[in-house]
Amino acid sequence: MSTHAAAPEAPTSQSRGRATAIWVVLVVAGLFLLLSSFAVWIDRVALNTSVFTDTSSSLLDNDEIRNAVANRAVDELFANVDVQAEVEGQLPEDYKGLSGAATAGLRQASYQIVDRALEQPVFQDLFRVALEESHATLVQVLEGGGDRVSTDEGEVILDLRAIIIEAADRIGIGNQVVDRIPDDAGQIVVLRSDELDTAQNVFQLLKTLAWVLPLLTLSAFGLAVWLARDRRRAVRGIGAVLIVVGLVGIAAARLTKNYVVDALVARRDDREAAGDAWDILTELMRGSFRLMIVVGLLFLLAAWLAGPSRRALTARGWLAPGLQNRVWAYVVLAVVGLGMLLTATVLDFTRLLVVAAIVALGATWIELSRRQTLLEFPDAQGTAFFVDTWERVSGWWNEQRAAAAKPAAPVATPATDVATRLVLLADLHAKGALTGEEYASAKARVLAGD
Repeated sequence: MSTHAAAPEAPTSQSRGRATAIWVVLVVAGLFLLLSSFAVWIDRVALNTSVFTDTSSSLLDNDEIRNAVANRAVDELFANVDVQAEVEGQLPEDYKGLSGAATAGLRQASYQIVDRALEQPVFQDLFRVALEESHATLVQVLEGGGDRVSTDEGEVILDLRAIIIEAADRIGIGNQVVDRIPDDAGQIVVLRSDELDTAQNVFQLLKTLAWVLPLLTLSAFGLAVWLARDRRRAVRGIGAVLIVVGLVGIAAARLTKNYVVDALVARRDDREAAGDAWDILTELMRGSFRLMIVVGLLFLLAAWLAGPSRRALTARGWLAPGLQNRVWAYVVLAVVGLGMLLTATVLDFTRLLVVAAIVALGATWIELSRRQTLLEFPDAQGTAFFVDTWERVSGWWNEQRAAAAKPAAPVATPATDVATRLVLLADLHAKGALTGEEYASAKARVLAGD
């Protein structure tokens, strides 16, 4: 490979006003990106029944959440059914006075019994069905259709009655109390009719923002690149914005968690479980913010590689042979794009738009980097690079196979070792190195196993 490198072009100067305008556009793009992340999560996950239910299915795997659901089911059961009367009716006449203590002991044991039962598929299926029905009703109401909830006195509820009935059966009183559990036992109000207008307006706004904000974000980033005379600085600015938005988004998700948990959960004992539930339900959103940080770092790396520093020049020299044959670079890019599509929990327009933008930026970077390295390292051989790499890898692999196939050295058995020593002694005696007495004494010791 030639070490000759063309001198990097001097950065194109730009006015202070243009530089200020670029950073203003980048800040606006960052705000759009932050808002669009929340809007897309709410519209595509929080308000998508199938995705929300699939995500929520892992809630009962969390110890705090499972314990909170068990406590709620047992408390609702004992609050709506006179369990003590049922226990007293089953005790002999002489022991009816112990019904209070027996009921208290049964209640304490019930918490653990139901908690362990919630780990089983039957309870988890009941919980999943309750969540799915409640969420489907909520979305239908927010969309303004259906008659499940009236606009006068209607409510959207999360109905845990089936779990309460199953809990009563697990602690041994299901047959006696199942008919006495009220229809509204274990119901958690999600939305009231007097909140409907506000909720529907917010819902429609989020649906619109989930489509518009991603387009505005990409447009703002594109405008920043168009305004910049030095494209490398624009790329570096985009990377910095992505990293900042990712960090701010993670912090905002945590702050939102604290506000939501404190505002919606009255009992302090249940707040830890509510916090865990929030973490589970927002994992996809926080994952998108972590992805932004990674992509931002890649943008900074790309800007650095295109820079005039000596280390950047050395790095380009190392990459030059691989960039001579653009097929391999595009294969890697295609694998990355397919991986992002196949691993997406929600494959919708927004995800396709993001993947398309990343692939387009990757292709642009490949072509620009290839053009730059061709000028700086015209003698680099792409084919030779890959052939040499393949030969090195093949040689290493063949060495490993040969080492693994090499027969192990034979291990001497005791019998073989004795015979070898006797032959050696006889040879020494024949050469006069040992006298007859020394030979006889050594031979006796060998035969004795010394």
